[in-house]
Amino acid sequence: MKTADVPRRAMTMVQPGPNHDNRPKAYSVYNDQPGTGKTGMYEIPPNNYPFYSEEEKYKPQHGIDGGFLSEWEPLYEASTVKADADKLKAFQSGVPVGSKYEPTGTKSWAPVFENAERKLLNKYKDKGGEELDMLVVSDLHRHEEYGGPFWIKVPSTARVREVRLVISEKCGILPGLQRMSYAGKQMEDAERKLEHYGVKYWNKKFPDWPLYIRRY
Repeated sequence: MKTADVPRRAMTMVQPGPNHDNRPKAYSVYNDQPGTGKTGMYEIPPNNYPFYSEEEKYKPQHGIDGGFLSEWEPLYEASTVKADADKLKAFQSGVPVGSKYEPTGTKSWAPVFENAERKLLNKYKDKGGEELDMLVVSDLHRHEEYGGPFWIKVPSTARVREVRLVISEKCGILPGLQRMSYAGKQMEDAERKLEHYGVKYWNKKFPDWPLYIRRY
């Protein structure tokens, strides 16, 4: 077939535009991999929408070797005295911390989930953010299997992994089985805060939008 016989529309589709591969990339503190739909190590697009506050916008960080850093919590580098004091405090609060302070035959992870909602609210009480009432729905179960749908109260600055503990206490679904989504956004990065997924902003406008424990 000669070039003249190819429909003009088809030719337009296969031919790249001028400077197609040399267009400037829109790098920013919110978008470290422009054109990929990723931020950090997950396929989560940037969320620097103008209607989000600065705290709600996710800013990926990199190490000097090019690797991705978790910007959320510093490493725990306590002295031996402080480490022993923290272990004793954890044991007295019901968290199993090993044989040094734990009586024989009492090993159980149940205390980790006890009063998870109250503990989470107290943890972020003086750290900004807002308390959110969220409806939780599971696509993994029938309603009678997990006692849902149900409501939880969590801080907007809480991390996804912390919210999983609250849900686990409410309905018994193990944190490792909770693949969550909200408003169509899949919460793949468990270290990001709820507000980084737009939960704080959209929960104000649509308080009945559910937090889904999705099947896939």
